[in-house]
Amino acid sequence: MKDKVSIRWKLCAYFIIFSSLLLLVIFLMQTVLLDSIYALYTKESMKAHSEVIAENIENPELDSLLISISQENELSVYILSDDGTIKSATERSTGVRIDKASRSMLEYWILTRENGGTYITKVKSSGVFTDSGISLEYDPSHFVGNVPKKNQFDSIILATEVVSPKGESSLIVLLSRLDPLTSMKDVLQIILIIASFFAFFVGTVLAYIASKGLASPIKNLSDSASMLATGDYTVNFEGGGCLEITRLSDTLNDTAKKLEKTEKLRRELLANVSHDLRTPLTMIEGYGEMMRDIPGENNAENIQIIIDETKRLTKLVNDALDLSKLQSGTYNFCPMVFCITDEAYEIVNQFKKLSGEDSRFSFINSGDAYINADETLVSEAIYNLVNNAMRHGGEDSSVVVSQTINKNRVRITVSDDGPGIPEDQLEEIWERYQKGFGGGTGLGLAIVSTAAKMCSGTCGVESKLGEGSSFWIEFDIVEPV
Repeated sequence: MKDKVSIRWKLCAYFIIFSSLLLLVIFLMQTVLLDSIYALYTKESMKAHSEVIAENIENPELDSLLISISQENELSVYILSDDGTIKSATERSTGVRIDKASRSMLEYWILTRENGGTYITKVKSSGVFTDSGISLEYDPSHFVGNVPKKNQFDSIILATEVVSPKGESSLIVLLSRLDPLTSMKDVLQIILIIASFFAFFVGTVLAYIASKGLASPIKNLSDSASMLATGDYTVNFEGGGCLEITRLSDTLNDTAKKLEKTEKLRRELLANVSHDLRTPLTMIEGYGEMMRDIPGENNAENIQIIIDETKRLTKLVNDALDLSKLQSGTYNFCPMVFCITDEAYEIVNQFKKLSGEDSRFSFINSGDAYINADETLVSEAIYNLVNNAMRHGGEDSSVVVSQTINKNRVRITVSDDGPGIPEDQLEEIWERYQKGFGGGTGLGLAIVSTAAKMCSGTCGVESKLGEGSSFWIEFDIVEPV
């Protein structure tokens, strides 16, 4: 099933869902969880203050410290001896006070020791300041009088046992009132409702703008791609919005240029193949009919012309088939260790015999070198380089094949002193059906490039106009078997 919703509306929906979830979390934090978070914060704060008091339990300035802690944090602080009597106390001016009866204080000792040295609880306190103004949850009898519910609020009691270096035990009791948050909740809810409507509106607008900013470039790329699919390779892909879209547009523009180049090569291929096939076929047909119809024309010279044109036609077809096999991956690749020096030497000798010009071809080497590659491919690559130099160098050009060894690499270089190649064409000559001044099928260098890659080698060219060209192919050296 194809998607029917555009990316713009999908992005907008995701932004709105995210904003809604964020507002929901804020609402829960400020309403449902506010009391719990406030109580937890108070407990942790009281524990920290209790640790400070415990560290200074024998400090002569302990009373000043207790007053400071009590005033700054609105805590009532009591330090009890092990018999329940109060050794030191600092009560805050507003809030609740603890029952100072000896029985009540001893109960804190019992609860603290039962809980491993630290006891903390939340209790109901009233706003009536009496000596029994606090009620512990574990003993409801500590409530004094019928205090109205609206005058009751929660408090937290923290009791910690501490032993001084002299071995004396003391009980630190902290009391903090949890101030009612009802009115604060109402204010927060009103603020939250206003903020939610504002945030939702602003978030929706921003989501629409952001989604449009991201979707528009993608839509433009999609429209341009549709034009490219129709064969319009002049289309321009315009990116924007973000780095990835810009990179995508650059890639598509580069692809469009390569497709345009490929289409141009395809048209040239049809023209070249048509011409290259038509010429020898026309020659064969013409000379064949002439030899049939005209007496005396059935001679060795005309037969040789037919044979040469047949070889030319066969060369074109074989090169095309060889390149097709190499680039399609159907070639039966058979690597083996062989001496590339001997291979290059044999190829140079073949050209000497075929041309009958020993002085035109020469081979220079620096010793035998062995490589692990497909011998047939390497041999055809070197053959094509020498044949290319012979054709494009001109009739008077000399062809020098040299072998050089640099560390663990061997390079075969084929040089001519022909007209050279323009610099702007050096990258294109490795493409199929790129012909130079000397004719040929236009497939030789494409075969060299493909063969080098398949054999894990490299190839290249250096050329100057009017001075000649040097083509090379290079491989890793291995030990002979």
